[in-house]
Amino acid sequence: MTRKLRNFTMAAMGSAAILTGAAMAQNRPAPPPAASVIPASVLDATPHRDLSNGIITAKAYIPGPGALYRGTRFDRAGVIAQTTYKGHNFGQYWFSSYSPHVRDFIWQDGQVTVHPASGAPGPVEEFTAIGFDEAGMGGNFLKIGTGILKRDTPAYDYVHNYPVVNEGRRGFTSTKTQARYTQTISGDPSGYGYSYVKTVKLTPGKPQMTIEHVLTNTGKKSIDTKVYCHNFLTLGTGNENVTITAPFDIKAEKAFAKDAAVVEGKTFRYLRAVKEGESVTSPITGFGDSASDYDFTITNTKTGFGQRIRADQPLAQINFWSIRTNVSWEPYVAIALKPGETKRWTYTYDFFGPGEK
Repeated sequence: MTRKLRNFTMAAMGSAAILTGAAMAQNRPAPPPAASVIPASVLDATPHRDLSNGIITAKAYIPGPGALYRGTRFDRAGVIAQTTYKGHNFGQYWFSSYSPHVRDFIWQDGQVTVHPASGAPGPVEEFTAIGFDEAGMGGNFLKIGTGILKRDTPAYDYVHNYPVVNEGRRGFTSTKTQARYTQTISGDPSGYGYSYVKTVKLTPGKPQMTIEHVLTNTGKKSIDTKVYCHNFLTLGTGNENVTITAPFDIKAEKAFAKDAAVVEGKTFRYLRAVKEGESVTSPITGFGDSASDYDFTITNTKTGFGQRIRADQPLAQINFWSIRTNVSWEPYVAIALKPGETKRWTYTYDFFGPGEK
């Protein structure tokens, strides 16, 4: 890993309609200083393990010094990218470069520059903050997968890199077909503590990946949070010809430009390619309280490549966000653990190609 990247990451770290951010193209922020911009290709050199079951391949990135992701927004354990099946890469970098001098991300000359807090490929997960309001300015709060953080903003800001007070003890082991991540925080003065195990597996003989989680509250305080996977799925530039289907009638809570996308019953469909500087996004409702509703299929109807995403838990919330370079269907799972309690949940990803759906 280059010294430039190490210094950078450590320092910065019916029919319904979907909201489209066409106004973004008219009000572009100033570009970041050129010296602050790091090409995404530099991330290829960060520590990882190559996984393969002979059918699909994936890269499992390792947390710690020099890691691909050093922000405090996403779970640092279990960043998975470059999942490839029959020559199609489902998890490419959705950004071209990094800079700490942008807010979340910006478009510039046809390329995306992202802030390090949001700069991760997918699938990658995020837990909502725990105890932020109670902490007060200068106090400590918790983000599962990251650790105990210091509050230094008046309101929680997902693209701010908070000082890490206690990251606990991490572990990582891998085989040819799986990667196992662990994190333990105990004895912290905040009263929070947990044991967290995440295991990424490529299923033998199938184009399938599972992500298993075991979270135990070992502290003195309750853990109440939600977790979602920011899938950052790449199925084709502009997402033209991409559809998303659900087991329930999809309801988009925000309006969008009618020429961008449409919801028709159980299906969301792009009507054209997403433009540079535009976003297509909305909270999604319509689901029930059964785990069977956590079952989505995302397909590029022109190429035939796609992905089915399932979980063994009920949905707590869904956000949908996409720009020209990725589709992010973000289903949430609720977690409420008293001291001593444990929760287990698993995501299942099935990959398919032309003629296989």
